[in-house]
Amino acid sequence: MNRHEYLNEEKYQKAEKKISFVALIILVLGLSLGGFLIYKGVHTDSSKLDDARKALEIKRDTLIENGVTKSSNYLNGESYQLYILTNALDPSFSYCSFSEYKNNDLTREYCSLKNSTSDFSKTSFIMFGSFICISTLMISLFVFSVSKQRKMLAFMTQQAMPIAQEGIEKMTPTVAKSVKEITKSVKDGLR
Repeated sequence: MNRHEYLNEEKYQKAEKKISFVALIILVLGLSLGGFLIYKGVHTDSSKLDDARKALEIKRDTLIENGVTKSSNYLNGESYQLYILTNALDPSFSYCSFSEYKNNDLTREYCSLKNSTSDFSKTSFIMFGSFICISTLMISLFVFSVSKQRKMLAFMTQQAMPIAQEGIEKMTPTVAKSVKEITKSVKDGLR
């Protein structure tokens, strides 16, 4: 019959190393992902957006030079294209948040780039990245503390034992004296 020893120092050391390694992996992955999201929120490449804006401006100016007038009726072909282009390029209002502009063949790329570089998008990346970093730190610290729990308990015991021992040593004469008096009073009471 095989007898398995579940508790030994070698198995404890292996388990501690594995748990510590898992904590380190969690920390590295979480900080990498969170750091990437924060970086993406802080640093945005606006050159592609500028190129897309210039292309739309050229297309708009060409339509205007050809004498095309704006029309919001989508059946009017080039007039509708001029309407879409003019509105999409309007800096005073974000038309790109509407599906009419996000899904239009002319403005799809420009609106996608504009929406990805908006302040809301930047803030979302930064906030979500920060949340991931903080959560990762907390989870990793918890997992690491689980691996070091035996050492922490030993340290706390080592710190508390001298105090408890000193208290017992000081209380022993008093307790002995009290026991002696109680025993004496019980003997006297039984006589």
